[in-house]
Amino acid sequence: MQETFFIFHYSLSSIARKMISQLNSIFHSFSNLTPRSQRLAIAAAAGVIIGIPVFRIAAEDYRGYLALGPGGPPHNLIGWIGQILLKPLKRESFHTNCYDEKACEKAGPNGHIAFLSEKDVPVRKAPRPMIGKWTAPSRQLTDMANHSLIDRYQSFLSSLASSSSSKLKIATSLAERRGPALFVASNKPSHPIAKRTGGEIGHMHGSDGSTHINLAPKDAKLVLERGWGQRHPLSGTVLYLGNVMVYAPRNEDELEIVKNITRAGVKFMLGEEC
Repeated sequence: MQETFFIFHYSLSSIARKMISQLNSIFHSFSNLTPRSQRLAIAAAAGVIIGIPVFRIAAEDYRGYLALGPGGPPHNLIGWIGQILLKPLKRESFHTNCYDEKACEKAGPNGHIAFLSEKDVPVRKAPRPMIGKWTAPSRQLTDMANHSLIDRYQSFLSSLASSSSSKLKIATSLAERRGPALFVASNKPSHPIAKRTGGEIGHMHGSDGSTHINLAPKDAKLVLERGWGQRHPLSGTVLYLGNVMVYAPRNEDELEIVKNITRAGVKFMLGEEC
């Protein structure tokens, strides 16, 4: 037992001596450097120490961004960096005091009208889904819609366009740069918000079943207060203030509510008065 302890103690002492020798060598080499070289060496060492954890965090964030799937920004490093640069323009997504008289006036000639009633949008059963932290694309991380509900909503958009082809059309989303979206049919829409969005009323994200719909201010307020959605992070800065992310429907009943909200967006963007 004593012999084993002696060997262990000797090994530790040997390792300690080697470490001290190496540290002395490094210190000696460092002391022989010019003051400028010493500062550069310290800066380089600090950069390595700080850089490793920062790189690890950035790599994890980038992987999360890619996991959202394509939509909006490029689905690559350039898109990831771009959405980081847009972060100063992000706004809080849940408060409703922004939908005031001024917001209604900016929303066009029918900006004061509410196209949704409380009956159209009952209180949504909690909880709200978890939404990705990235500026764009804005996607749900939980409670995604199944493919059947997504297909039925896309068919609903197509039926809206086909039943009123002089007013509505289906085209590739300008906001997403992919996937179908519902548009005002006119290439020169008269409504100021329709002009701003290139005529795009709304679209559904095939990856999660959530939708982005441009709503009248009072309707946007009701949707948020009833728990059916939240503003896009860039709403009120880059995007129109009434650009709302409507949560993915979890069942047939919720799909009908999402349809009600979509119809309200259509009426608003077409400039209807009721």
